[in-house]
Order: sequence, then structure tokens, then C-alpha cells
Amino acid sequence: MKKVLVLGTNNSCISVMIAALMKHISFNRIDVVSAGVRPKKVNPYTKKALMEIGIDISKEKPHSVNEFIHTKWDIIITTTEEAREKANSILIGGTKIHRAFDDPMETEGGEIEKMNAFRTLRDEINEWLNEFIARHRLLPS
Repeated sequence: MKKVLVLGTNNSCISVMIAALMKHISFNRIDVVSAGVRPKKVNPYTKKALMEIGIDISKEKPHSVNEFIHTKWDIIITTTEEAREKANSILIGGTKIHRAFDDPMETEGGEIEKMNAFRTLRDEINEWLNEFIARHRLLPS
């Protein structure tokens, strides 16, 4: 089973979504965790956007990258420049991949606009992951 770390700045949105969707798409056949350089509480919109497609992350807790510095990873995905710098300086891993997405937390407007931004992010990540998993042969044949 491949080991994947998804590293963001706060482990509250994008990195959490990538990890949850990767687990879902792979039927838990990829050992994937998410972490942050400076972890914060998971954003409620993140939870709602995933719950809409049947993924419950209500029990997920944010993790610090420091919890995983002695773990050897097959792939490390970073989602911010800060995360990429941290990964390059302290993490042991085979392939390091940087993939930035627009941060839905920067969306202006009310609840509807914000929720729509999180849905858009979820769908973009889902599409990207389907290609990513196939390209990197993360699932056993």
C-alpha cells in the first residue's frame, strides 16, 4: 500500500479535502494522511462539502507535519509554498509534488457564495485526483 502525505499550511481545508477524497476514490487502498505546517481546526465548509457526497470527516483532527518527520513517504503532495518549503527541509519521501488550488476561504460574499467555492474546490480536486492516482499508479493492478 502506497503511503501519501498531503501537506498544507493549516490542514483545515485543501489538504484535508485531498486526503479525504483520495481515501474515498481508492476505497482506502492508499494510506493517506493530511497535515499542516501550522494546523488549525478543520473549516466547517470543508466538512459540509465532503458530507454532500457522502464523506464524513467529522472525527478528523488537524495534524502537525512534526508528527510525521520520521515517516518515509512514497509521495508528498504540498498545496502551498510554505508547505513545499517545509517538506523539502524536513520530510523523507520519494516523490514530492506541488499542486496549488484556489483557496475557497478567500471567497467574498455570504454563505451561499462561500459554500459554492468549497463545492467547486471539491470537484476540482476530485477530477485532479482521478488523473493523479492513475498517472502515479497508486492503486494495485
